[in-house]
Amino acid sequence: MPTNKMSSALAAACALMLSACGGGGSSSDTPAPPVTPAALTIGGTAATGAAMAGASVQIKCAGGSGSATSATDGSFSTSITDAALPCALSATSSDGKTTLRSVAPAGTATSATANITPLSEIIVAQVAGGDAGALFSSFDAAAQAKLSSTNVASAVTTVAAALKGTIDLSGVNPLSDALVATGGGKTGNALDQKLDALGAALKAGGSSVADVAAALLANPGAPAVVQTLLQPAATSCAALRSGKFHLLDAYDGERPVSLATVDASALTVKEADGTILTFAPVSGSACAYTAGDGKVSAYVAKSGVIVVRYLDDAATARAALLVPDQSVPLSEMAGTWNIAIYGIDEFGGPAAPYFSVQTLDKTSLSTAGADCVGLNACESWIPRATDIFTVDTTEGGFTHADDEGSGRLFPVKTATGQIALFGMLFDTQKRPIGLVFFSKQTALSLPTVGAVDNFWDMQVNSAGIAQAVADTQTTIQSVDTSAGSYTRIRTSDGRVDGFTLNKPRDGMRYRAAGSSVGTNGKTITFGATLNTPLPGMGLTVYSSLTTDAATNFFGISIGKP
Repeated sequence: MPTNKMSSALAAACALMLSACGGGGSSSDTPAPPVTPAALTIGGTAATGAAMAGASVQIKCAGGSGSATSATDGSFSTSITDAALPCALSATSSDGKTTLRSVAPAGTATSATANITPLSEIIVAQVAGGDAGALFSSFDAAAQAKLSSTNVASAVTTVAAALKGTIDLSGVNPLSDALVATGGGKTGNALDQKLDALGAALKAGGSSVADVAAALLANPGAPAVVQTLLQPAATSCAALRSGKFHLLDAYDGERPVSLATVDASALTVKEADGTILTFAPVSGSACAYTAGDGKVSAYVAKSGVIVVRYLDDAATARAALLVPDQSVPLSEMAGTWNIAIYGIDEFGGPAAPYFSVQTLDKTSLSTAGADCVGLNACESWIPRATDIFTVDTTEGGFTHADDEGSGRLFPVKTATGQIALFGMLFDTQKRPIGLVFFSKQTALSLPTVGAVDNFWDMQVNSAGIAQAVADTQTTIQSVDTSAGSYTRIRTSDGRVDGFTLNKPRDGMRYRAAGSSVGTNGKTITFGATLNTPLPGMGLTVYSSLTTDAATNFFGISIGKP
């Protein structure tokens, strides 16, 4: 018998209904109402300090996405069907010049606040462990997994610590706290004022939100690096920033190590005895200054370290360093360091160069060490329990003391995470022995043929007299990759010399004694040197290989920023 297609269809439909057909129900029963899909409501304020009016806000959440346009006061709100936390947000200003990101962490709530500001951009970069924009763009399972409430809260705490001294975020959550931005007839609230303060600090320091975010990622344990980045910078030199500095002056018998205060806006340095030096920029030479009626000259490296030459009289001048005060944890000391020293020996003779190698653990305890002479193999020594540095909570930096003397070291970290240590050594009578420089043992890379290097060069002889600073330019002439060496030519006189990299140790370079014919046709001779570049600092320290008081010397080269 033929199948009744209509009856079959009706039976199938009945099977899908909640009350069965022919099972005692009535055709007049009302069907169950459709289930309403879940929705997530998300809103906040987009602002840079001033409201981002008319900004295009894009929102990506677990399970759904949406968009909104901010009002004149920067506020926005939207509901996204079938969406759940976590969410990532992006706001682009109406002129298309500014894009900032924010997040709402994972949770079970059906509504969330996620302000989009420069602070949220820094926080998102911290959560992402990199580019905030990449986290928003992908928003895949890996990106969503980073947005746990714990991770986001930790990032907020880290950013607050880094910005301490610029803005106070104690007890503040920039992502979810109420934000009233200036705009649309409204006056900004306390959180908005913090955004204004951050913006002012960025402008004064010549830095960007991206600079701060990157510096924080590169220096997770040293928020002082970000704090340095937010200090006001001189208009004549971006590397010269306001703040506390450690003045290291080995030939100042009264205060070989002291604190000084730099005001980059006023171009002044106030020394510990109250002396105020006012810097005057050297015409045509950014980051070079004179002070004290020409008796003081100063050169600022890109790391902010300042090399100073004090002219005491017509025949005597001394070299000193102004090192930015940074609070860096002892764990940053872990690693193997090249150490260059220029100072007197235990018998009080003339100054001479000394080199050593030391390996420190994360507590700064020495686990290995060796003294080194020239190109000879280093002579190892057995570390002692006293071979450890401690944090100086009063004057900053690290201290070390044993029965042979003591030392003060001051760390400088760059925004990219490179570190060097600058310090002073003392004998058992607390008399200064000389300057000391620590640089981590990292292999150097060969330069490129044709590369030009511009720097200031200052040499100090064995009597401690700093010679006049030379404004120097060199050009890489040739590179030998198999030998790991290169030659360069000096613009001023045509002298050609050369270096072998990572000799005698990684992170150092050696120049053999030699001679070349200069542009005037005369032969120019030069001695052997060992150079220790301080990566990221814009500084290289070097010494002659002779300890003969008549000919030995120490030098500092300051790369022009």
